[in-house]
Amino acid sequence: MRIVHTSLLISFILSTSGCSLFQPPADESQEEVMTSVGEKAGSEHLFEVNQQDYMQEQIVKNQSARMSRSQQIELAVEAAVNERVEPILLSQPTQHTIYFTFSSPMVDSKWNDQLKQHVNYLSSDQSIRLLVAGFTDAKGSADFNLKLGQLRSNNVCKELEALGARKEQLTCVSYGETHPADPGSSDEARARNRRVELLY
Repeated sequence: MRIVHTSLLISFILSTSGCSLFQPPADESQEEVMTSVGEKAGSEHLFEVNQQDYMQEQIVKNQSARMSRSQQIELAVEAAVNERVEPILLSQPTQHTIYFTFSSPMVDSKWNDQLKQHVNYLSSDQSIRLLVAGFTDAKGSADFNLKLGQLRSNNVCKELEALGARKEQLTCVSYGETHPADPGSSDEARARNRRVELLY
C-alpha cells in the first residue's frame, strides 16, 4: 500500500515539475501577448487609414463624374487661358508714345526705360506684334514729313532691337503729317505731333 502511495506521489511530483520546466517565463509570455496586441492594433489603424484614403478618392471620383463633359472642358480651357493671358496683360506697358525734337529723327536716351518695358512685353510672348508708327508736325512738305516719320519709326525699331526685341515682331511705318495727335497750330500742338506711337 505504501508502495502505491509512494509511486503516486513521485509521479505527481514529476508531472508538476515537468509542467513548470516547459512553461515559458511569465515575462516572455506577457511580451508575446503585448506584441500580438500591438501588431493587431497597428494593422487595424493601417486598415482605417487605407479605408479613409479610399473613401476620399471615391468622393472625388463621384464629384468629377457628376460634372458634365462640357463643364470639364470649360474649366480646363479657362485655366489654360488664365495661365497664359493674365501675366501678359499685367506686364503690358502703359506708355506708348516717344516724342522728338523739331525735324529730328534721333531717339533721346531718356526713352530707354519705356522702350525696355515694351521689349519685356514682346519677350513674354513671341506671337505679339508691334506696329511702330512715325508721325511729324505739319511744317515742311508732305513728302519730307513722310520720310522723316519713317526715319523716326526706323530708329525706334533699331533701339527696340538693340534692347532685345526680335525683328520679326516689329513693323515700322510712317504716316508723316497725317493723323495729328493735336490739330492745333501752336508750338505745343506741333510738339505733340512729332512722335512715334507703339501700337499692339
